[in-house]
Amino acid sequence: MSTKNKFVSPAGIAQYPWLQPGRPDTAFDPEGKYKVELRLAPGGAKHITDLIERTKAENFGANDNVHSPFKIEEDTGEYLFKMQSKYQPKYYDAKGNPIPIEQVPPMFSGSELRASGQIDAYTNGVKKGISLRLAAIQIINPVSGGTGDHAGDFDSVEGFEVSGDSQADSGADFNDELEDF
Repeated sequence: MSTKNKFVSPAGIAQYPWLQPGRPDTAFDPEGKYKVELRLAPGGAKHITDLIERTKAENFGANDNVHSPFKIEEDTGEYLFKMQSKYQPKYYDAKGNPIPIEQVPPMFSGSELRASGQIDAYTNGVKKGISLRLAAIQIINPVSGGTGDHAGDFDSVEGFEVSGDSQADSGADFNDELEDF
């Protein structure tokens, strides 16, 4: 019987989150999975890595070759933890208050989050591993996709410039071209 340990992460930065209510990632699983890779500093990761090692030892022994739910980035030393669940997680704000589903903000890569759930050992044929089963997300600082307005990102330089008249005309010409197509 596998031992399950609960985990609660410190605040980390989300990468590739699929956490929006009712919108799991269905690319490789038709039922979908809610998932995130959470980037943590080495000091903040120690508690979770210790729990993972304890779960590994309790279920497989210390010397077994077991798949781990994290990797360490060589350049930064930061830990990337993969967390997922087929069930929609519960959502909490920065103060720990539950967030109604209709008020969950968009969470894109770069969002600051905490996660909680269970550390679970599994055996799938000859493959052994440890997984982080996501149960809840605390949204500390959500990053949304934005409107795509990046005009303020650039300084003026010499080169191609669109005139005010051609902007209005180009839309009409494009639509005319579509009708002719």
